[in-house]
Amino acid sequence: MFENIPDYIPYSLLALLSIGIGFYLFKDTVRFALKGEKTSGRIVNWMSATENGKKYFYPVIEYTPKAGETLRVRTEDRCESEPMFAVGTAVTVKYDTANFKTIRVEYPKKTS
Repeated sequence: MFENIPDYIPYSLLALLSIGIGFYLFKDTVRFALKGEKTSGRIVNWMSATENGKKYFYPVIEYTPKAGETLRVRTEDRCESEPMFAVGTAVTVKYDTANFKTIRVEYPKKTS
């Protein structure tokens, strides 16, 4: 029954299935990359937390989306022992237009 099917057909179906599963799993990431909006923001505070004896600092970013009010979001970015940037440092914020609190922050280049 399956003897007359060319070898490339099952491999093609497997490849298409893999691409489909990958797209489904990463659709939010792809949508964010393609449709996210950029705006300016700034670091307004640093929050600290101690985990396993190490002190971490998380920046609190303030920004205003196009069609919204000014928001403050604590990011998941962190640094150890001391904050990397001063309060008031300008950053670029890429936010999800469907959920304004989903952001990625571009920090200024650190010169040492």
